[in-house]
Amino acid sequence: MDLFDNEELFKEEKKKVKKKGIIIISCIVVAILLIIAIVVAMSYIQSMQLGISVDGVNVPIVEGQTVIYDESNNMFVNIKEVAAKVPQYSYINGKYGENSENTEEGVVQCQNEAVQFSMNSNRIDKILLSDDTENTEYGYMYLTYPIKYQNGMLYAYVQDLKTLFNAKVEYNQETNKVKLTSTESLYTAYQNAIQSLGYTSVDSTFVNKKALASDMIVAKKDSGGFGIIKPDGTEIAGPRYTSIKYLETTEEFLVESNGKYGIISNLGQSKISMNYEDIKLLDKDSQLYIVKNSDKYGVINKDGVEVLYIEYDQIGVDKSQYPSLKNENQYLFYDTIIPVYRDEKWGLYNIRGEEILPVQYDSIGCIVSSKQNASVQNAILLDDYEGIIVGKEVSETNSNKKYAVYNPQGDQLVDFQLDNIYYRTENGKDVYYLEKDGQIGLLDEVFSQNGINKVVKNIDSNLNSNININNSVSESTPVVTN
Repeated sequence: MDLFDNEELFKEEKKKVKKKGIIIISCIVVAILLIIAIVVAMSYIQSMQLGISVDGVNVPIVEGQTVIYDESNNMFVNIKEVAAKVPQYSYINGKYGENSENTEEGVVQCQNEAVQFSMNSNRIDKILLSDDTENTEYGYMYLTYPIKYQNGMLYAYVQDLKTLFNAKVEYNQETNKVKLTSTESLYTAYQNAIQSLGYTSVDSTFVNKKALASDMIVAKKDSGGFGIIKPDGTEIAGPRYTSIKYLETTEEFLVESNGKYGIISNLGQSKISMNYEDIKLLDKDSQLYIVKNSDKYGVINKDGVEVLYIEYDQIGVDKSQYPSLKNENQYLFYDTIIPVYRDEKWGLYNIRGEEILPVQYDSIGCIVSSKQNASVQNAILLDDYEGIIVGKEVSETNSNKKYAVYNPQGDQLVDFQLDNIYYRTENGKDVYYLEKDGQIGLLDEVFSQNGINKVVKNIDSNLNSNININNSVSESTPVVTN
């Protein structure tokens, strides 16, 4: 009996040990599974964390600073932080060419280009600095969303980084990763791969390198001809051209063959026939082009229809004479007015080809006389009044140029009685002055006292504000105000 009882007790103990072992093993297995699950979860969370890289180099992410989001959960990226990682680019506060620390405006700049932008605006200005073109080009573009400003920093929509930095942008929302590939990296990669696509080299000019960010390669064949292809070898335009130039602001290409130029689209379709000795974009929004034949210039629209006949010696003014135009379009004033020059005389037309002022004036803008202080600058536009300065010789026997001011409708705000209109920079602002019969007055004050768009700024009591120009304004002459 005792033996039987011991055996039963042993069996019970054995079962308990076995059960405990199973429980322990089960706990170990569960623990291992939990650890694996935690590792996997942590890896997933880590993989979903925001990542921004430029040419494989990570941009340090600072919470609440590197990126922000709008009400629709669109990502906006700190432009300054990205600029620090894009090869050859730098970031400065304020407007291009001005000494300013205004954080509400900014510029990203490389050796070949400056890109200017400002808060709450989706328009950016692009200025080519050292290009393979004859003249410095001016152009503007529009971003998908306006630039945002927060905590003293400017932010751009993630896909708009392409336009700011001429970089290819790949944004994977599922993995929350942003990948930028710079123009130079794209150029190197395609230069190495281009031979397998039947071409010898990628064009190295800066404007054509910018096309790489849009997956368009301007490449050269052994025959010497240039064409446009996609990275997979798909041909946009065959290698039949002597030269090709990418027009980024319109996403078109200026093509040349046998000394004649035309325009093709980014799909390879002909937009403007190759009938001209030269073509230059006049303005993006109005879709107008300056064309040249037989050393004469005219203006055509996007359909090739002449807006201004090819009969002028010059379209637009020489911006080197007017510092205030350094970041502006010298071919178009106030989005509507085209200055033209023929037989040593100037006139104004609008973008519809309608005459605003006949071609009979001696200058557009005022070149200040040498007796003025060296700090003064030539003036051409009076933006606060939408004014255009026009000069005319009023005496045939003696050189005696006088200046008037017109608005874009051709209305005369001031008649030909001013000896000089100029400006100089004072306390970081451009201040304009008028001179008549030896008297000098602050332009805003003189215009105000003569009933022209009252604006009062920094009145200097030592200046003569009693210059009478009121005889130029009649009841039938509308005054443009802003």
